[in-house]
Amino acid sequence: MNRTAQLNPAQRKAVEHGDGPLMVLAGAGTGKTRVLVNRIAHMVDRGVPPRDILAVTFTNKAAKEMRERLRELLGMAANAMWIGTFHATCVKLLRIHGEHIGLSRDFTIFDSDDQKRLLNALIKEHGLEDQVSAKTLAVQIDRCKSRDEDPMDRHGGWGDDLLREIYPLYQAGMAQQGAVDFNDLLLKVLELARDPTVGPVLSARFDHVLVDEFQDTNRVQFRLVRHFADVSRNLTVVGDDDQSIYSWRGAEPRNLLEFKRDYPDAEVVKLEQNYRSTSVILDAANAVIAKNRNRHEKALWTASDGGESILWEPCPSDREEATFIARAIRGLVSAENRDFSDMAILYRTRAQSRQLEEQLRRFDIHYEIIGDVSFFQRREVKDIISYLRLLVQPNADLAFERIVNVPARGIGKTTVERVRDYARRAELPLFEAARACADGSGGSLAARARNKLRAFLDIVDGLRDVMAAGASVAEIVIQTVERSGYSAALTKEGTLEAEERLKNLSELVSWGSSFDEEEGEDASLVEFLANVALQSSGDKAESGDRGKVKMMTIHAAKGLEFPVVFLCGLEEGLFPSLRERDDQNDGDTLEEEYRLAYVAITRARERLVLTYAMQRMIWGETRSQRPSRFLDSIPDDCLAVRAEPPPPATTTHYDDYGSTLRRRRRPAADEYDQRVYSSAGAEVVVSDGVEYEYEPGAGSRSGRAGARAGRGTRTARPSSPLRGVSPRGASNAGGGEIRAGSLVTHATFGRGRVIEARGRGQTRKLLIDFSEVGLKTVLERFVAAAV
Repeated sequence: MNRTAQLNPAQRKAVEHGDGPLMVLAGAGTGKTRVLVNRIAHMVDRGVPPRDILAVTFTNKAAKEMRERLRELLGMAANAMWIGTFHATCVKLLRIHGEHIGLSRDFTIFDSDDQKRLLNALIKEHGLEDQVSAKTLAVQIDRCKSRDEDPMDRHGGWGDDLLREIYPLYQAGMAQQGAVDFNDLLLKVLELARDPTVGPVLSARFDHVLVDEFQDTNRVQFRLVRHFADVSRNLTVVGDDDQSIYSWRGAEPRNLLEFKRDYPDAEVVKLEQNYRSTSVILDAANAVIAKNRNRHEKALWTASDGGESILWEPCPSDREEATFIARAIRGLVSAENRDFSDMAILYRTRAQSRQLEEQLRRFDIHYEIIGDVSFFQRREVKDIISYLRLLVQPNADLAFERIVNVPARGIGKTTVERVRDYARRAELPLFEAARACADGSGGSLAARARNKLRAFLDIVDGLRDVMAAGASVAEIVIQTVERSGYSAALTKEGTLEAEERLKNLSELVSWGSSFDEEEGEDASLVEFLANVALQSSGDKAESGDRGKVKMMTIHAAKGLEFPVVFLCGLEEGLFPSLRERDDQNDGDTLEEEYRLAYVAITRARERLVLTYAMQRMIWGETRSQRPSRFLDSIPDDCLAVRAEPPPPATTTHYDDYGSTLRRRRRPAADEYDQRVYSSAGAEVVVSDGVEYEYEPGAGSRSGRAGARAGRGTRTARPSSPLRGVSPRGASNAGGGEIRAGSLVTHATFGRGRVIEARGRGQTRKLLIDFSEVGLKTVLERFVAAAV
């Protein structure tokens, strides 16, 4: 049986590689799983015993898929192989050899909840509640363990003294219960590898070791893999340094980047033929990732020519951005008979989902958030909403119970239970019962408990005073976030998760500010809470069952693909993330942001839409935003920008998304003039060395193919309903540079004043405030100085 007949040359080379180290650089959509599975099958075909093969993945899903595909190829022989995640593999090894290092065979595994419960108990036992949280300690411990560092050796950093105090107690507490945490599973096997008795056994146990997603390995995982392949040196690693996006959880891209240093004789195979995306999308992805310096040189390509232009949609605000996306999705469903499930919306931060969710509901669009819960169901949002409910409803007992000790303020279960008992006897709401208990007239609480309870009541009373003084909804929300201690607790926690939760609270404040603006004098906290309840009710859309639009962060999108992708929030400070900014443009953190952009772009199979908001509301304030540097990286001939402004956000009409755009490259590189002429009944605009063939009102379902576009190396297909036509008329192709402050004219947008100018030559761009359509970014050569 010829297993390699259907493989391309690079895939075949990787599959048929014999003994010795092998590094497979597998770009997005190049069939790496197929290569891994066929390589393992090829090993068995040439006589390698299945029990001597170890294949390590990062997810249970990937391991299950690999085993199932190997069963289809090899039958029951696949069951003898070691296929699993790093943690599952280490559990098996510890069951066999763990007693050599004092670990019982029936050890248990602490999950993250168990870990935090133990840490909380230790923190309380040592009176450290006001100094550190269990979550912060858990993050610090995990970080040390993933780097094979001893927390006892840490000095000088924030919280290091507390970490050194708690860590040995934490380890002893687990040992007392016969348990290990997830990181210890790996570290214990690494300890076995260093054992003079067991170490040699482990290094000779496997004849072939294969590792998937090698770019995501941390220091401990790499050391384990290197030990497993120490004798045979038959190590196959498959990965893509351009998709290394998990450094925040310990992944070290250098493991893949420096593999040749560790294995100088390793053969390198590059998988660059992409089977997922169009050539336009791949050209954009290649251009973006090429900005990174620390990477293996490679470029994705496809045998399929052409593809629709990437639509770049500048939006006046974040609300207009969400409205545009919702309307465009409706247009695609209407004009092209697509299902909602064909489309995905990707964003950099979880907080961006709120506006999108609101508009998708408004347009009656089914959606599903992947890897997360709805904005309205996030813990921090529900906590602050509970505070707000307690302000307007003193009898909101569920809200009281939710936030009386959130964030932690030393009000324990015993105190709450006594308040509850008194409330039942006195037939009072919990809040009023708590007031009675705090002043000593109700229940029997110790002085310390009464003081803690009184401090909480003072917070709520103070916020009610703010509300009574006529503060806006946004101001009440801000004061609640601050006075409750919520923002301080998250800031002190200092984790990436805490930062994301702060962004969600910022979005909640911005939502309140938008509510104030829209309702004017009628805005009130009561009405705002009613609006929240309606948004979070989860009512299902009533349209026919067409699947669901998928929404997710870019991190959650890795490994997935969709026919249509909307990538939103392409703004400096948001994406790339503000915390990842590097003024030298060559830092590791900024390079990871470029890798995130590459991952996002390569999720799209057929169509990609990029959006950014010129203004975005952050912590209740409207801020001007600059387009992301990623947009500057994408070649002009990959992008189309809609010339006409989108319909107003106040309308739900979407039938106008039905025009056709086809792009064709012109042979003459120096033709930058703009001429309009007729071709096969279609209007053609020549701009930027590209012909745009535009048929008003022609949707892809109309059956009108039009004149075939085909000169040059790329053929473009109709791009309804997301059309884009370059502006016609005025040109500054031969004039001097136009500077900020100048008055200019544009054939489509009219007169305006230049706010900002960036770049030079043919790619120089101007941000212009037009009198009729507001802010637009256009190429300088398409405007002229006003007379």
